[in-house]
Amino acid sequence: MTRTRRRRHRVLAVLGIITLALMLAWQGVAWGLKRQVLAALGPEATVGSIRLGLGSVVVEDLRLAAPEGWPFEDTLRAKRLLVEAELSSLFSDEYRVGQVTVEEGYLSMQRTREGKLKLLPTLLGRSEKKDGDSGGRFRLHIDQVQLKDSVLDFHDASPKGGPARVRLEALNATLDHLQVPQRTGRSQLDAESRVKGGGTVELSGWLEIATRESDLKLTLRDVDLVPLEPYLLRATEAGVERGQVDLDLHSQVQQRQLKAPGKLILKNLKLRSGDGLGGTFMGMSRGAVVSSLKSGGDRIDLDFVLEGDLNSPRFSLNETLSMRLAVGAAASLGIGVVDMVKDLGSATGRGLEAVGDAVGGLFGGGEDD
Repeated sequence: MTRTRRRRHRVLAVLGIITLALMLAWQGVAWGLKRQVLAALGPEATVGSIRLGLGSVVVEDLRLAAPEGWPFEDTLRAKRLLVEAELSSLFSDEYRVGQVTVEEGYLSMQRTREGKLKLLPTLLGRSEKKDGDSGGRFRLHIDQVQLKDSVLDFHDASPKGGPARVRLEALNATLDHLQVPQRTGRSQLDAESRVKGGGTVELSGWLEIATRESDLKLTLRDVDLVPLEPYLLRATEAGVERGQVDLDLHSQVQQRQLKAPGKLILKNLKLRSGDGLGGTFMGMSRGAVVSSLKSGGDRIDLDFVLEGDLNSPRFSLNETLSMRLAVGAAASLGIGVVDMVKDLGSATGRGLEAVGDAVGGLFGGGEDD
């Protein structure tokens, strides 16, 4: 054997040993990543299978069962969950994940009577607890979370017209730059979906979860009005037999101050038979509404502005929305504000005050500091 061939064999042997060492090291890192994914999901999770890739973990048939009292059976499901991690971060105090992709997923969200939004309560709650127990050492940074062809169930217990349930289907969304559990920094959000029952929804902009500041644009087109009744009507008012909603809303929250101008169109509107309490619809005389709809093409167009201090105990987003929409609708239909105040005053104890606030807002008046 010549010297050149012996040298070549030695080089190949060294390369083989290095390759084997790297493979063993990768297996150790991969199993560590797998353990961290399972630990992050928690005991509520059931998993069909977990496969390891180069710098990634693929979880199939994932299910997170809901805690007691949750309005849906599960908080999270995914046909396929792909977690792409930065391997160097596995040895640091801050884990960094390049992308989390949820394919054919399911999420459920709840809004309590007090107006508090809840999402993944067992997962996010455990992250907060773990951070507290570890003296703040646990940190996770996710560059992007992506939902593909997913479903979102939303249960809202806050409307005075009764609980509302909305289901979004064929949901595709991305959320950039998410930090757990601190939730600081701006996260870019882009989402589009179909609404069960008809219509589409798009949402885009940024939000900071920790401070609750945001700048978001919401667009609804041809959305079925019936599931949205609780946001527009009191529980005992005349309901909607059919109708669609178009909405353009630009919501901004800075230092807990909300300003959200919007345009709402209710079209193809037909009220259910029956008078309801006081014969009202959105605080207006049902008879006057029906008469105006007949002459106006079964359509209501209105512009409105939501403004208020989110820290103030007097401020109610649902009540402010319903009142300002009611006054805008009355103006659109040509129903006198005085007549509307009479209807509201007979049905609610604060009709005059609420309508006064709404009228002031519609004509540029602000709320007192």
